[in-house]
Amino acid sequence: MRRNGPASGEERIRGAAPSWRGELPVLGLLLLLGLLPRLALVTALPTRPVSDFQSLLGLALAVRDASWILPDERWSFFSPGLPILLSIALRLFPGSPETVARLSTAVVCGLLPLLPFALWRGALPLWARTLAGGLLALWPGQVLFSGVIAQDNWVLIPTVALGALAARSLVTRDGGHPLAAGLLYGLGVAIRQEMLVALFPLLLAAGGLGDAAGRRPRRLALLAAATLLPLLALATHRSLATGRFALSSRHGGLAMLGSYVPGASGDNWTDPVPFIASVDPALLADRRKMEEAGFRLAATEALRRPRFHALRILASIAQLSIHGEHNNLYWAFTSPDVQPPTRQARAGALATGARRWLALEMALLQALFLASLGLGIVRRNWAILAIAAAVLFKLALHAVVVAQGRYLLAATALEILAIALGAWEISRSRSLRLPAAALAIGTAGAVFLTWATPRLDAAVQHRDTDFQRRYRFSIGGPEGSLDCVIARGRLTGLIGGLATLEPLHRDPAPGEIAAADCALVSSVSTPWTLRLRDAYAPGGFPGRMLQRVRVDGQEALSHDLGDPPGEGWLEVPLGSPAPGARTPVRIEILAVQPDPGASWGHAASTQFQLVTAGGTR
Repeated sequence: MRRNGPASGEERIRGAAPSWRGELPVLGLLLLLGLLPRLALVTALPTRPVSDFQSLLGLALAVRDASWILPDERWSFFSPGLPILLSIALRLFPGSPETVARLSTAVVCGLLPLLPFALWRGALPLWARTLAGGLLALWPGQVLFSGVIAQDNWVLIPTVALGALAARSLVTRDGGHPLAAGLLYGLGVAIRQEMLVALFPLLLAAGGLGDAAGRRPRRLALLAAATLLPLLALATHRSLATGRFALSSRHGGLAMLGSYVPGASGDNWTDPVPFIASVDPALLADRRKMEEAGFRLAATEALRRPRFHALRILASIAQLSIHGEHNNLYWAFTSPDVQPPTRQARAGALATGARRWLALEMALLQALFLASLGLGIVRRNWAILAIAAAVLFKLALHAVVVAQGRYLLAATALEILAIALGAWEISRSRSLRLPAAALAIGTAGAVFLTWATPRLDAAVQHRDTDFQRRYRFSIGGPEGSLDCVIARGRLTGLIGGLATLEPLHRDPAPGEIAAADCALVSSVSTPWTLRLRDAYAPGGFPGRMLQRVRVDGQEALSHDLGDPPGEGWLEVPLGSPAPGARTPVRIEILAVQPDPGASWGHAASTQFQLVTAGGTR
C-alpha cells in the first residue's frame, strides 16, 4: 500500500477514517458548541409561545392527555409530527409545559452538528465533517431562533440528516440507504407538509437512485415501501383525526391566497378573509367552501396582475435570502407577548444589535453557497447539486405559495452542507483558478442580492395598490347580527366576531371617510351594544381622526381618536329592536386634518363587534 506521494482517487474521496476514539474530542466539542449557546439563550431570555407556536403546544398537551388521534380542529392546520413528538417530551419530563417544550426545541437544534459529522464518516475527511458541524453549531440565525417552539426548528433534524445521507451516497457510490432515506423523508413531511416537495431530490439521492446499483428492483421496492408507508400513516392519521384522508392540511389554499391579495407584500402575507368578503362574500358562511376556493381565488388574482406578482416573487426570494433570519427575531424577542415586561428591553436590545450582523451572515452564506454551486456544476459534484436542488425547490415553493423567514431555515441548513462540500471540492482542486472564479462569482451574486433587495422591495410596495372594493359581511350570531357593507374604506380584519375598518389610504386626505353601513338584526328582544376599539395609545394629537357612530340616523358617538392617551373599548347602546326588525348602524372613520406622512390611516384602524348589553356576544 502506498504511504507517500499524492493520494489515490479513492483516498481523496473518502479521506482518512480515524477511529471513533480519536474523534471523540471533536465530537464533544461540536456537542458543546451546539448545546451551550442555545441553552444559555433560552434560559436567559425564554420565549413565550404565541400564535401558531402556542397552538402547537396546546395540541401537544391535548395529545399527551388524551390520544394522538383525538378529534381536534387544529389538526386541519398543522402536521402531526411536532405535536406528537412534543407530547412524548411532555410525558417524560414533568414541569412547566412551556419550559419543557422550549428546552426540548433547543436541545434538538443543538444536536444538528452531530449529523454530518457522523453520517459523513468514511466519506469525507475529518476537517470537512468538522467544518459542516461547526457551521451548524454556530449558525447565529438559528441559535437566536432556537427558543421558539416552531415546526421550522424541529424539521431541521430530518432535513440535515437526509441531506447528509444523500451527499454520502453520491460521494461514496455505496448504493444508497433506502430504508433510512424513506423514514427521514416521512419524518420531514410529518413535521412540515411542504417538505414532500422540498426533500424529494434528497430522497432520490439518499435512496440510491443516483447510482447504478440503486436501480435494482429490490432496492427500488425497499425505497418505495420505506417512503410510502410513513406517508400512508400520515394520511391515515389525518383521516382519523379530521375525517379527511390527505397528506396536506385543508388551509393551504387560504394560506396561498394570503400572499396574493392586494396589500400583502409588506409582510409577504395578510389575512385573505377580508378580500374574500369583497369578491365572493357567500363563502364566508362556510369555512370548508372558503378553504376549497383558496387556490382558485389565488390563481385568479395572480392572473389579474401577472407582472406584479412575478416582481413580488422575485423580491421575496431576494429579501428572504438576505433578511429572512432578521425577520425571525420578531417571534423570538420583539413581538409584544413573547417576553415579559421585565425582559422586553433586554430582548429588544439583543434583537437590534443582531439585525445588522444577521444580514451580513446571510450575505456571506449566500456568497459561499453560490460559489459551491458553481463548483458543483463545473466539477459535476452530484452531492452539491442534489442539495442545491432541494434548496431551490424550497425557495421556489415558498416564493410561489407563502413566504416567511422561518420557513427557509431548512434551506439555509442545506446551504451550510453544500458549503462544506464546496470547501472539500476546493481541497481536491489542482489549481486555484476555478475556486477563485467561483468565489468571485458567488461574492458578486451576494453583493447584487444585498444591493437589489431594498430596490425590489420598494418597487413592489409602490405597485401594491388596490381600488375601492365593496365588502359584504356579517358579525354576531344567530340571536343577533350586524349585516354590513363597506363601500368606502377597507375591511382589513374579520375574525372571531371582530371586524376591522380602515381608511382606503394609509395617509388619508382631509375629509376622507371610511364607513361600514350595517343593519342590526335580532331574533330576540334584548338590548344590544356596539363596541369600538380606540387602538391609538399615545394621545395628545387632537383634531386628526374621528371615530363616529350613527344609530338609526342619529349620532350616538363622536370620538377624537388621537386626543385621549391610552387605548381601550368604547360602547354604544343600540337599543332593543323588535325581532326581525333592521336598525341602521353606521360606523365611520373621518380624516379631519391628519399630518401628511404620519400613517394616520393605519393608526385609525378600528375594530368593532356586536355584544349584548351584558357584554356577551
